[in-house]
Order: sequence, then structure tokens, then C-alpha cells
Amino acid sequence: MTYKQTKDMMRKAVPLARKLEGDWTIRMKLALKETVILHYLREELNAQNVQILLAKGCSQRRICKHHGVTSHQLSLLK
Repeated sequence: MTYKQTKDMMRKAVPLARKLEGDWTIRMKLALKETVILHYLREELNAQNVQILLAKGCSQRRICKHHGVTSHQLSLLK
């Protein structure tokens, strides 16, 4: 991920963090995690992106529903 992409993600995460309640650092961490997951869900489905999404805490079910594949097809990519 480039510096520009990271900067854009931070800009998208701040308004989301402001909507949440609680400690700022926790809100920002959750918002940034969600924007990173959304970024990788928008990209094409390949083995590297699946591994990144799973490492970031995205469920297999969410990946399958977003890309319209079955869990069996997803397991073939791993």
C-alpha cells in the first residue's frame, strides 16, 4: 500500500470514528480496520487479498457474500 492510499484511508476513517462512542484511540482503531477491509473488498479476488482480509479479521462468509463465490471456491484460492 502506498503512502497516498494510507493517507486516503485515514481521511475516510476519521469521520467514521467520530460517529462511534467511547475512547478515541479505540474508535480510530476500529474505523481504520473497517476502512482497510473495505479497501481490500473492493479489489479483485485473489489469494493474496483473501489472506490479507482474513488476517485483518474479515470473515470468510463476508468475503464470499461480497464477491459472490461459494466457500468451496474461496478455499481453492487459499
